[in-house]
Amino acid sequence: MALDTYHYYLLFIPHMLFSLSVHEASHAYAAYRAGDDTAALQGRITLNPLRHLDPWGILAFLIIKLGWAKPVPVNPARFRHPRRDDVLVSLAGPGSNVILALIFSLLLRGSWQALQGMGEPGLMVLFFLAIGAQLNLALALFNFLPIPPLDGSHLLAGILPRGPALAYRRIMPYGMFLLLGLVLLGSFTGFNVFGVLIGIPMWLGLRSAMGPELFSFVMHGAPYL
Repeated sequence: MALDTYHYYLLFIPHMLFSLSVHEASHAYAAYRAGDDTAALQGRITLNPLRHLDPWGILAFLIIKLGWAKPVPVNPARFRHPRRDDVLVSLAGPGSNVILALIFSLLLRGSWQALQGMGEPGLMVLFFLAIGAQLNLALALFNFLPIPPLDGSHLLAGILPRGPALAYRRIMPYGMFLLLGLVLLGSFTGFNVFGVLIGIPMWLGLRSAMGPELFSFVMHGAPYL
């Protein structure tokens, strides 16, 4: 059985809603634990996707499999240890997606042979787990990119020495233009920058987590991953 486009999105959309919600709720909870209750007061420590979704981000997810949710409001001035806590809060979102990707991969690795023997329903569960692993690892890798306003930019600013960190923060307002430029570069040249920065490490990570045999089976049966 090969997964067609319809069934792919049937399995992809629940993962997208859940994974984005976990990502944003993790940011909100980490900020709350660090002393900033801004997001908590707005009801963002929840897995309810309606609290987190951005319509344009969801549309981008469905079209190019790369999107975003509504950013969690954070006030670093309320952190107990602003520099350290900014790093921890930024790490919480993509870190939660890494954990989910690992959980889905391990579940898949432990059950895929049994699922194969269950016919089409078993294969749908198998591909559901595979899509969860792929999506969450892609989300984590994308958000780890050190391009403002992605989480990776806050991580980099937090580990740089104070002088370079201040200089780096000055370019943060222009980060969206850089992201847009990378997207347009791919459109005009055919060179997919995100395919290199995200796709290659994602496939290497999935192959390592799943094992070569399972990874090959998944990629053969679900070419849309």
